[in-house]
Amino acid sequence: MIKKISVILALTGVINTNSALSTPPSKVNEPIKPKASASYMEIDGLKELKAKSDIIVEVEGTDKFELIDYKGIKMRKTTVKILDVMKGNPTLKEITVVQTEGLESEEPPMKNEKLLMFLRKGIDITDSYVPIGGNQGIYKIITKKTKKNSMTPKKLPHLNAPKDDAIKIVTPTSLINNKILRDLNGNYDDIKKKLIE
Repeated sequence: MIKKISVILALTGVINTNSALSTPPSKVNEPIKPKASASYMEIDGLKELKAKSDIIVEVEGTDKFELIDYKGIKMRKTTVKILDVMKGNPTLKEITVVQTEGLESEEPPMKNEKLLMFLRKGIDITDSYVPIGGNQGIYKIITKKTKKNSMTPKKLPHLNAPKDDAIKIVTPTSLINNKILRDLNGNYDDIKKKLIE
């Protein structure tokens, strides 16, 4: 009887070493990333990035997304909430961003993640936007702690000292373009002023 059960289990794949059941627990829920690559035209700096963008927005990622097939390529349409518009329609509240699914160079927005995005309107997927130059058009907005200044604005008003001990900066998501980063260096509030000009 035990031999019959072993044979039945082996035939159904329960003992199969290639089945998901025999995979260590840490590997079972990990996403399978396809081995794919993409190449992107290098953007020549912030001026070109701004010129190619239909909209420049500060967004917050959500957990709403849809996987679609576009000409045989798996794409992800992620909904993002608009926090601020620096270029484009100021009444936008929410948009979808299309990226290739599974590419390390095209990390999708994560829930609650704050991002600065340079986007153009989708051509074939017209209800969505596409990052300029892959993720050369997406930057994380990070709050960075700073050392408290012992000199208060009352003592030195000409310094315009910040009221809190944190500043916002931007960092690349996955594609690093030093020509763009040179122009996006510094306090995020100052960067926003450059983008509106």
